[in-house]
Amino acid sequence: MIKYNSTIQWLYNQIPPYQFKGGDSYKPGLSRIKNFLNFIGNPESNLKFIHVGGTNGKGSTSHMISSVLQESKKKVGLFTSPHMFDFRERIKVNSSKIEKQFVIDFVEKNKEYFLMKRNSFFEISFAMAILYFKVKKIDIAVIEVGLGGRLDATNVIHPLLSVITNIGYDHTKFLGNKITSIANEKAGIIKKNVPVLIGEKNLKTDKVFIEKAKRESSNIFFAEDFLSNDAELGLETNYQKKNKRTVYAAMQILFENNMISEIFRKGILNVRKNTSLRGRWEKVSSKPLIIADVAHNEEAFKEVICEVQKIKSQKKVFVLGFVKDKPINKIIKLLPKEGIYFFSSPKISRAYGLEHLNSILKKTDINYEIFVTIEEAFNKALNIASKEDFIFVGGSNFTVAEVLTSN
Repeated sequence: MIKYNSTIQWLYNQIPPYQFKGGDSYKPGLSRIKNFLNFIGNPESNLKFIHVGGTNGKGSTSHMISSVLQESKKKVGLFTSPHMFDFRERIKVNSSKIEKQFVIDFVEKNKEYFLMKRNSFFEISFAMAILYFKVKKIDIAVIEVGLGGRLDATNVIHPLLSVITNIGYDHTKFLGNKITSIANEKAGIIKKNVPVLIGEKNLKTDKVFIEKAKRESSNIFFAEDFLSNDAELGLETNYQKKNKRTVYAAMQILFENNMISEIFRKGILNVRKNTSLRGRWEKVSSKPLIIADVAHNEEAFKEVICEVQKIKSQKKVFVLGFVKDKPINKIIKLLPKEGIYFFSSPKISRAYGLEHLNSILKKTDINYEIFVTIEEAFNKALNIASKEDFIFVGGSNFTVAEVLTSN
C-alpha cells in the first residue's frame, strides 16, 4: 500500500523516532501525551493494562504475558518498541498487527495537532495504540515502557499490575550512571494501590522498589518467591527462564492462583506464533547453527555469552553491529578471545561509524575484520563457516533485522 509507506516515511522525516536519531528524539515528560490523549477522547480511560518496564527482558516478558493471556481466550492488545521490520509491529491485537489504513487515518486526522504540539514519535505511536485498542474492544493491553519509566509516555496509564524485569546500565545519559538512580527512574511506574512485581532481586535496587511501593501503598512481589513452573520454552535460554518465571508470577498475582498450568505452558510454547516475537535467541539455521539475538548492552551480553559458551562447535563466528549510545568497550571485554569477529554498521544514523569502530577494536586482542555493510559481514561468516560451526548475530535490533530480512 503506497499510501501507508508514504505515511510512515513522512513520520520518519518529520518526527524521527528514537531508534533512528537517539537522544535528539527523546522527549521525557507526561504533559504532552496527557494533552494528546485528551485531544483524541481519552481512549485509555476504560481500558485494563499491564505495564512492563525494566532494563532487559521487558520486550520478551511483554510478549510472553500477551501469549499466555491469549491462550486464556482474552483479546489482548500489545504495545512494544522498537520495531524490527515494520512500524505496525509496535501495535498488535493478539497475533495481528494494526491495519495500515488505521495508521494512515490516524496520522492524517491528527498530524496538525502533533506537529503543532511537538509530540515525539513515541508519543504518537503510543496514542495510536491506545485508540486502536479501544476501537478493537480488547480485554486487556500489555504496555512495554519505552525508556526509563517515571517520565515515559506510557506512564499515564493506571494498570492492574506493574512489572519491572530487572535493572542494568543502559541509557545512562538519561537515567543516570548509578544503579540506584536507574532503579528510581524505573520505579516511577509503581502506582498507588497497584501491585508491583520485580523480576530479579538485587541488593542494590530492592530497597528502592520496596520504599517506593510502601509510599504508594502498593503490594510488592518478587518473582523468585513464586514456585517455578516447568513449562518448556520455544526460546529456551537461561535469561528467558528468568523472564518466564516473571510471567508465571504475574499470572499468579493477577489471577490469584487460578491460572491453569496448561494455559501457561501453551502461552510460553506458542509465544512466537501468538505474538510474532523475533530476534530473541532466534535460530536462523541449523547447519551451521546461526542464532540472532537483539542483546545490545553489557548485562544482556553477559547472559548471551553464557549461552554461547554452552554451544559445542569448531569455530564461533560473531557478526556484530552497534549504535552509538551502547558501552561497546565493556561489551568487547566480554567476548570470548577464541571467537572470530566480523563488525559493521547497521544502516541507521545512530550506528557506530566504521572508523570509530576500528579505533576501538584495534586496541583489543580479538580476531576481527570490519565490513562496509552488515550483509557483507554476514556473508563472510557464511563463507568461512562449516556445518559444524556456530554464527551469532547481534549488537542491536537493527543488525539483527538486516540479517533476518536478507534471509
